Amino acid sequence: MNKINNILKLEDEVAIIEAIGTLIWEKKEATDDFSELTDEEQVFVFIDIFEGAMGEGGFHLFFTSEAGNFVEEIITSYQEISAPKTAELIANAVKIFPKKYTTNLDERVALIEKADEEILSGWEDLDELFFTNESEEDVVSLIVDYIKSNENQFGH
Repeated sequence: MNKINNILKLEDEVAIIEAIGTLIWEKKEATDDFSELTDEEQVFVFIDIFEGAMGEGGFHLFFTSEAGNFVEEIITSYQEISAPKTAELIANAVKIFPKKYTTNLDERVALIEKADEEILSGWEDLDELFFTNESEEDVVSLIVDYIKSNENQFGH
């Protein structure tokens, strides 16, 4: 708890997120899944997974990577930190997915390989919305606020 308390005293919100992220990912490395993490730490992880995939290659990369296995958890996590517009954006990307969405990576990749240009351009449009509307929902501040309001659930 003392470690978290010290981290939350930092003035730079990005530094807070990076420090908390390091603690959580170290804790997560002890297992093959997220079972050792609190629900609040899992919220942080799912947002981190999504943000990382989007930064690397938008919705196309998100859906063709393991990150896409957690789409429901990611949507719920954005709702949990009070970022409903981002949650809705992700839900819209899922809605235009070819056929029914699956959490099986191989099945998703096979469906995406057969996807028509309309689907791919739809994701590109949503990518653009995600990156241009970042300031509309300040996810960094929302995550920091979430951590602060659930401080006792982080870093144990």
